[in-house]
Amino acid sequence: MATYDAILSRVQQPAQYIGREWNAVVKDHADVDLLFALAFPDTYPIGMSHLGLAIIYEVLNRQPHVAAERVFMPLPDMRAELRAASLPLVSIETRTPLADFDAIGFSLQYEMCFTNVLAMLDLAGIPVRSAARDERHPLIVAGGPGAMAPEPLAPFIDLFAVGDGEELVLALAEAIRSTRGLPRDQRLRALAEASPHFYVPALYREERDASRRLVALKPLHESVPTRISRAVVKDLDQAAYPERPLVPFVETVHDRITLELMRGCTQGCRFCQAGMTRRPVRERSVKRLLELAHAAYAATGHSEISLASLSSSDYSQLRALIEAMDAAFTPLRVNLALSSLRVNDQLADLPALIRAVRKSTLTVAPEAARDTLRRRINKNITTDDLLCGARQAYQQGWRAVKLYFMIGLPGETEEDVDAIVDLAHQVSAQRGGRGGEVNVAVSSFVPKPHTPFQWEPMAEPEALRAKQARIRSLARGRRVRFKFHDVERSHIEAALSRGDRSVAEAVEGAWRLGAQLDAWDEHFRYPLWLQAFEAAGIRPADYANRTWGEDERLPWDHIDAGVTKDFLLAEKHRAERGETTADCRDGRCLKCGACLAE
Repeated sequence: MATYDAILSRVQQPAQYIGREWNAVVKDHADVDLLFALAFPDTYPIGMSHLGLAIIYEVLNRQPHVAAERVFMPLPDMRAELRAASLPLVSIETRTPLADFDAIGFSLQYEMCFTNVLAMLDLAGIPVRSAARDERHPLIVAGGPGAMAPEPLAPFIDLFAVGDGEELVLALAEAIRSTRGLPRDQRLRALAEASPHFYVPALYREERDASRRLVALKPLHESVPTRISRAVVKDLDQAAYPERPLVPFVETVHDRITLELMRGCTQGCRFCQAGMTRRPVRERSVKRLLELAHAAYAATGHSEISLASLSSSDYSQLRALIEAMDAAFTPLRVNLALSSLRVNDQLADLPALIRAVRKSTLTVAPEAARDTLRRRINKNITTDDLLCGARQAYQQGWRAVKLYFMIGLPGETEEDVDAIVDLAHQVSAQRGGRGGEVNVAVSSFVPKPHTPFQWEPMAEPEALRAKQARIRSLARGRRVRFKFHDVERSHIEAALSRGDRSVAEAVEGAWRLGAQLDAWDEHFRYPLWLQAFEAAGIRPADYANRTWGEDERLPWDHIDAGVTKDFLLAEKHRAERGETTADCRDGRCLKCGACLAE
């Protein structure tokens, strides 16, 4: 019989499956009473770069009675070897079969990883549907952004944990431990009653009208909450954070120390789900960030520290932090990387700060190329801001500028599409001479739940392909390069993002047809998804391309993201009038609901 060691000799990058990384935590199972598998439904290099996974790993393994172990989506060669040898998917730390854990927790970061969840359960020998599991099986739980609109995975997940995870996962671990031994139906009900942030889909029933439109999602018991609220960590200085990050044996997407400066964003971009659902803004102190940086450097020896958040330039103590980090780490030859810059503040006002960070490619996301469309989406920078920032960046020694744009935004015109090319070349010209290097990433607008644009349709795939072709035809020169997101994948992403439980049939169907690793260009197969949707009796366009009525029940209305539906609707109307909304941190409270919900 084949063994795991024998399999590893036949697959690419076996080091991603062996564990034993520097700072990995391995506990004797005889010394703990709860085994928790942290499942990331994408490959090891991607999952090991995700800060949320590292935080939950830290939080759980600080508990003496809990062993948290990791598992990632295997690459195709490893999956084939496991099946050929009749070996189950196992954890990295101790090679324990996933079926032997008390709980498996999936981190849902991207809709195109949904089929990977089913693939991993199947590789573990666990029934993919919740209704087919019994007391012998581990509880299947999930969190992350995907839990904010969970219905396309509702038949497969026993419990969704909604919101910030640092405190929530401890409550979840205790609830799992305290309900052990109960019959499964009683256990699920007890779990749903244990926290206002736990959503147990099996305890809710869809109600539809004669046209099959969703009209309600009703709990089956009075003790189960009608709406699930989002957990919020109020004090980041007190929240657990990795002080001894794992050091992988293979190259990962972000091979460095990551410091989360702050959580939340109140810039109010109307397309941005993270900006709406992670409010209010909470900051870590400079003192705490320095403590974390010194601890992580001592434990890893990494040569780069990334200062990260949704909008790092909005961190109120940024200058003081950069100066302190520069003094502490430049002598050690440790680079600082700064992400999520707003050019009007960051580059115009803080040139000394820019000299302190690593200068390679400056990344800016104007999203739209004309001020009129930016006002509609509430992206509060101007073309003058952008050009001034790019000019100063080149003068300060930045090698290149990367710009992110979206096509298909609500209210977009042909002039807006053409302006993407013009603006990219204007940015290049700010360097003078032959022009600066500019890389342009063009994605398709995907309407996301819990945003002011959640009611809006996605543009039809044919229209988006035509916009891409027009940009290609207008592009000129070699200093400006354009890269486009796959329209078909964005179309399926939109359908999954806005889906109800009917979409779950398509998710399962696509997986059974072979759809896996759909976030990867080389693995995504659009025809499989179309076939799966057709077999489920629905179309991607039924969800991606429809306009929702403002008084219509939305599939995610039972999830309370903090911001109120009234606020989102008011922002939609302001967008239609071309009006902007100021950042509430600069003055007046906007009564969005995120700070009022206690």
